[in-house]
Amino acid sequence: MAEILDIGGEHKCAYEQCECQVSTLATYCSDYCMYADDLEEIELQCDCKHTECSLLDRERLRSILDQGPSL
Repeated sequence: MAEILDIGGEHKCAYEQCECQVSTLATYCSDYCMYADDLEEIELQCDCKHTECSLLDRERLRSILDQGPSL
């Protein structure tokens, strides 16, 4: 599970691949992220369908792919 940092009443969704911000009362932005984190899914990009994750630019995706697997 990802580390959660509180920034002004919001923090990042606990699913590591997700870019969404959630309220301090929530852990995940969606059921998708909750299940993906629980199953320890490995993804290049979160698929929660929220704007923060659906607009991953091509340069960022290319840099992720260029890094390759981290072992």
